[in-house]
Amino acid sequence: MKVIVGEYSGFCKGVNYTYTKAQEELKKGPIYCLGKIIHNDIVIKELEDKGMITISNLKEVPKNGKVIFRAHGEPYESYEYAKNNNIEVIDLTCGKVKLIHNKVSKEKDESFIVIIGKKTHPEIIGTVGFSGKNSYVVENSSDIEKLKEKIEESKMSKIFIISQTTFSSQKFDELLALITKELKDYEINYDKSICNSTEKRQNECEEISEKSTLMIVIGDKLSSNTKELYNIAKENCQNSYLISDISELKGIKISSDDTIGIVAGASTPKYLIDEIYKEITK
Repeated sequence: MKVIVGEYSGFCKGVNYTYTKAQEELKKGPIYCLGKIIHNDIVIKELEDKGMITISNLKEVPKNGKVIFRAHGEPYESYEYAKNNNIEVIDLTCGKVKLIHNKVSKEKDESFIVIIGKKTHPEIIGTVGFSGKNSYVVENSSDIEKLKEKIEESKMSKIFIISQTTFSSQKFDELLALITKELKDYEINYDKSICNSTEKRQNECEEISEKSTLMIVIGDKLSSNTKELYNIAKENCQNSYLISDISELKGIKISSDDTIGIVAGASTPKYLIDEIYKEITK
């Protein structure tokens, strides 16, 4: 048996920062967190056991309370609500997501904002909140006709395209090509704002899965970047599995002749990867 573990597996810098800062804040006492701090229930339970209180609405935070804004970011309205209700914000938004918020805020008065990504993803919801009324999310090619209508209604002549940080690099390129073809009469600028860590993971997953007979992708099933790794692995290696913890290894048949590739999403802690590796190789 041969086992290949992805070099870029585990917490990315943004998630590591969020996790570390949350630990520091919890040493001072219990603290609210608006939404899942990262897409990993194992990590969330660990932090909740230390006093973090996960909430779904800012109205659950008492006045003069304290709340974490998670790695995925929040719309502008959340910051305004916190300010108006004397709620202290511990802003743990990923730095790369903050850059996107700054860019769309600057562009929205002169350009129609096109956000390529998954419509229901919390990062996208946050970015939409900074993009103004002249914006639209494109997730699939079927969204482009509606996009054309929205841009025509806006009367804007310039378009600015940006991406969810954890979106598929290949799919972004495909959608960008379709949009520029369909809207060739407009002035189009774009920023492929997919995190370089995401691209490295996707490229590495493709390389490993091409030479593996079995692929193990580790991460939470709600994690966008983890699901994308699984999709890439499955394209090259039909014998691919997405698991969230060591217990899910039980249903996987592993042969001594296998070449096993292991990759993990950006919200997967290293100790979980190590546990699964040890179980496979024992």
